[in-house]
Amino acid sequence: MPINTVASRLERSYLRLLLGVSLVAFTALLGWLNGLGRLDQLIYDRAISLINRPAPTDVLIVTIDDSAINTLGRWPWPRSLHAMLLERLQTARAVGLDIVFSESNVQRTEDDRLLIDAVQRHGRVVLPIVLDNLDRPTRAELPLASLAQAAAGLGYINVDPDDDGVLRRTTWARNTGNLPWHQFALAMLEVGGDAPQVHRFLTQLPPDATTLIPYAGPPGHFQSVSYLALLRGQVPPDAIKDKYVIVGAWATGLGDVFPSPVSHNTSGIQGVEVIANLLYAARQGSILVPAQTWQTALAGAIPVLLLCLALPRLSPRQALLCSAALLGAILVGTIAILSFWNIWIPPTAALLGVALSYPIWSWRSQEAALRYMSREMKRLRVEYPPVLDETTHSFEHRIGRSLDHHVHELDRTLTHVRNLRRFVEDGLDGMPDATMVIDKKGRLQYKNRPADMYFLQLGIRLPRIGQTIAPALEQAFTAPATRQTVRQALQPPADGDQTPDATKETETAATRTSVEVRDRAEHDLLIRCSPIRTAQGAYAGMVVTLSDISAVRQAERQREETLRFISHDMRAPQNSILALVELATRSQQTGSGTVDSHVEHTRLRPTALVHDSQLHAADHPPAQTLTRIAHLANRTLRLVDDFIQLNRAESMSIARDRLDLAAMLHEISDDFWAAAQARAMTLDVQSSVPVALAYGDSALILRALSNLLDNAIKYSADNSTIHVRLSPDVDTWAIDIQDTGPGIAVEDQAHLFEPFFRTKTVQDSNTEGSGLGLAFVHAVAQRHGGSVTLHSELGVGSRFTFRVPVGTVSETDA
Repeated sequence: MPINTVASRLERSYLRLLLGVSLVAFTALLGWLNGLGRLDQLIYDRAISLINRPAPTDVLIVTIDDSAINTLGRWPWPRSLHAMLLERLQTARAVGLDIVFSESNVQRTEDDRLLIDAVQRHGRVVLPIVLDNLDRPTRAELPLASLAQAAAGLGYINVDPDDDGVLRRTTWARNTGNLPWHQFALAMLEVGGDAPQVHRFLTQLPPDATTLIPYAGPPGHFQSVSYLALLRGQVPPDAIKDKYVIVGAWATGLGDVFPSPVSHNTSGIQGVEVIANLLYAARQGSILVPAQTWQTALAGAIPVLLLCLALPRLSPRQALLCSAALLGAILVGTIAILSFWNIWIPPTAALLGVALSYPIWSWRSQEAALRYMSREMKRLRVEYPPVLDETTHSFEHRIGRSLDHHVHELDRTLTHVRNLRRFVEDGLDGMPDATMVIDKKGRLQYKNRPADMYFLQLGIRLPRIGQTIAPALEQAFTAPATRQTVRQALQPPADGDQTPDATKETETAATRTSVEVRDRAEHDLLIRCSPIRTAQGAYAGMVVTLSDISAVRQAERQREETLRFISHDMRAPQNSILALVELATRSQQTGSGTVDSHVEHTRLRPTALVHDSQLHAADHPPAQTLTRIAHLANRTLRLVDDFIQLNRAESMSIARDRLDLAAMLHEISDDFWAAAQARAMTLDVQSSVPVALAYGDSALILRALSNLLDNAIKYSADNSTIHVRLSPDVDTWAIDIQDTGPGIAVEDQAHLFEPFFRTKTVQDSNTEGSGLGLAFVHAVAQRHGGSVTLHSELGVGSRFTFRVPVGTVSETDA
């Protein structure tokens, strides 16, 4: 993968992580600070109003309503009426008189006595007290002392609305000095015989004994009867028996009315209903508490974290729907937790975090997308110049910043890509060879017109785009071995996961497969399979090219016939000439046809015998002329041999044998020892390693080194030393052959390895050569992946360095 691509991905990942962490941290901090306050209260009110619990059947409210006021007169009523009411409530489990009796009635003291007696007789009456401060009370305002003594219990009726005036919470227990006081509803439960339940309830309360009020329902949710109807005896006794009865004001302008979460459709909820809700909650053990700060922070951070993890994997539409669904899930989850676990978690922190995450994430994604689009479009301009009818001016203007500008530029870029595709398609169609493009599963993706024509000529059904190409291609060949070869050539390369840089370095002939086969029409085909890779280096497919090389192979066969002609038909007359020359020379030297000696310059023996009777002494040329003819014939044969060897070194297939260059050098020195001794020369052969492993054609390398050593002996002076050195050089073996000859001019060194080239020094000397020896050495070195170089100085000598790659023990013979 390119470095800039990796850096871009790392940058995007870092920005994505930073943005996600920032959103989660912001939401957690907002939750720690208890959300948005007022908005959370509004959501809480709606949530509480949605949670309706069945009204208890053992709680009854006796209302001092407008009808009772109209019938019994203005408030306050005589306390004797309350005494009469208590007589009607004898069977009640407990009675809570939500009426403050802080002063005695000096005008009707007998009414106070009647009420005191009625309270004493009932024995289960709870009277209210009023604290001076609910948060930190210092004093409690009690009823009349005698009335307080007669009551079975006392409880405070103070409430503390929130800043917006809505009554959402209550305090269940407070102390004034050393005197503990319970809320009015708890005092009723204690009097009614549920003291253990009250004790368990108080132990579950938070340290400040303050909780939210778990309203059971809206105003009017609890069972109620009119004070007047009960006083007249219109309420059956069964409606009162064993019930908690709360007596309080209900008339317009008389009682306390509080705004509450469940009274948004009315003017408010009456104080006696608040007490009824508290009594019901305490009996059920329902403690509705706000979540702790860390819980609110965690509850806000989790949805944002989940959304940040999901957004990179979602489309814009899916992201929008997911965000909306998550907002709804937060609200539903808040209500569910409030309903089933009695915990209020302010949701606005989570709602705001989720609501901000989508637009902020979309903004960041859009900015990243625009930057990426700009960068890639600019890169496309540089890497791919305009084609077809595109103008250069359209690729030089600057891309605007807005989304519309980028969309417009993207349209230009896509047009350019379409033109490039058309350019490539037309280029492939214009190729003379049948060309097909297959994907990594071997399915055909593109074919040019010559490919269609090839299959049509063979009568094979044309493969369609998307079909596997191997079955149709195998039909073009009859031999099973050939089909297997084609099938293997179509296999994906082993280095399918390389990066582009690594691919460029290692994609050699091993990955660019070339096989030569013959189809059923007797055409010689060269099938080349070149892998296609993506910009990231992943294997994506293959380009398959079918080249008809029948004409090339025919030319090679003709060349082979020519070489055979040169090798046989031209050599045969030269050998015959040499035979005739030798017979004539022997005849002149001996005069009797006996052989005393042989022609010194004759290198090859005659292959065809010529009878002596065919020669006439009178027709024999002089001995000097015959010697010259033999010399020229030998020279012609050497030229033919050198030409044939050069042609084979340049074009014929070479073997891949395991060679020991050190042993080969010693073998060559042994072959040339006699020639060197004849001129009193010394062959100094040294090797820095005992074994020099290489792979190649032993005959070609042996002849190439022999040519170099033969030249060194030929052009060096008598009584000189020829130095031959073998040493490792990086990843090659370097064989240096140093002579003491006349040297080679600088202007001749550039052409020294060209065929038939001879230096001026050589041309002026008596040493003969064809000018093909060094060309042969150069061809052998090139075919083996090596080289041959020259370092020469006039009058000093020349050093030829022959290099071939070092062989490894893991390498196998081809």
